[in-house]
Amino acid sequence: MLFNISYLIFWWLILLWILPKIGLVKNLGFSNLQIQGLFSLKVLVGIGFTLFYHYYYGSRNTTDAFRFYDDANLLFEVFKNDPLTYSKVIFGIDMQSESVIHATDQLNNWYKNHLHGVFNDNMTIIRFNALVRLFSFDVYHIHTLIINLLAFLGLAALINAIKNIGINSKLTFLSILLFPGVIFWSSAVLKESLLVFVMGYLIYYGLRTISSFNLKHLGFLLLFLLLGLTIKSYVAISIIVGFGLLLAFKLTSLKSRILIPMYLLLGIGLVILMDFLLKLKIPERFYQKQHDFLNEIALSKPGSAFELFILEPKWNSLLATAPYAFSNALFRPFIWEAHSVISLVASFEILLLISLAIIAFWFRKRLNKQQTQIIASFSISVVIILLIAGWVTPVFGALVRYKIPALILLLIILNILVDTKKIPFIQKWFY
Repeated sequence: MLFNISYLIFWWLILLWILPKIGLVKNLGFSNLQIQGLFSLKVLVGIGFTLFYHYYYGSRNTTDAFRFYDDANLLFEVFKNDPLTYSKVIFGIDMQSESVIHATDQLNNWYKNHLHGVFNDNMTIIRFNALVRLFSFDVYHIHTLIINLLAFLGLAALINAIKNIGINSKLTFLSILLFPGVIFWSSAVLKESLLVFVMGYLIYYGLRTISSFNLKHLGFLLLFLLLGLTIKSYVAISIIVGFGLLLAFKLTSLKSRILIPMYLLLGIGLVILMDFLLKLKIPERFYQKQHDFLNEIALSKPGSAFELFILEPKWNSLLATAPYAFSNALFRPFIWEAHSVISLVASFEILLLISLAIIAFWFRKRLNKQQTQIIASFSISVVIILLIAGWVTPVFGALVRYKIPALILLLIILNILVDTKKIPFIQKWFY
């Protein structure tokens, strides 16, 4: 125990020394002490998250905070006996070899019961933990430190991507970092923390590629797109779809009120056409995902399950249920539906988001062309993320996690909308 605490403090101090020296973090406008305090707060939330799940839920086998870490420990045992096979598993090389299959068959969460044609993101978080395990010496919260460093850098990259379009960088960063759902889910050793890291850099390099194209920006954009596809592919794709609108703005001279609906209609038509020609079976995949969720509910009977419309494997079913899917993902759980601590916090979080939206619209500013285009782009990404989450998810515990990327983009939109110079409190503390 003494070694664990000492080793954790040692790494914590190193990261506190390094973090304020990183360019993207320095550009946020905070003092070194403020940066160190915010990062430490995030780490403490991550430690608290682990304690909460340990004492509230108990079972390591069903809790994401532990089950992927435990699999990484099994993979580390492979490293001690066969470093070559370990390396193959980590980098996805020769995955059909006998030694690799034998190693991964020992893991409890390497394979999902249902894939639905997307990348298995369990593998990504297990690989992350297995890499950190090389120097963590089985001190769990070293993993908490490293994943919080990545998430913090991702948020810093996100703010740097949009800081020149008329936002208050410090306020925007704090509003995202301290938003209850964001700091709770992105501070633990979970996929969401990795997603925030990748999402921030994907947007950073995406906006730079569109505004000032060069091979370096494009290369990093493709790298983080690939990483995004291995974590939450629907989020990465939704952001790229939003970037498509920005590219259309740049390449055409059409006004927003004409280009945006045209882009949406052409986009929907193109997706349906590609689905037909390439036999992607998109409606069937959504139907099957929802069906699998409902089957799992019937077996496990989670307390946060709620009644959801039943999809059919047809495009007209997806289109007809889209309003319900969107509203479910954005506004639920309602307070009277909250039957757990997490659901209750999520319901108050929705009220907080609505309150912030009212403030932003009440003190809104006149938007310039660039701000309007960014808002339109991010709004498309938000709608796609919320629709996908709303179509397939009949469990509040999962829904509150799936919509975290959408909440981050919504908070950015509100920060672009609001004229902070009209609010005395912000004038006093953030200028």
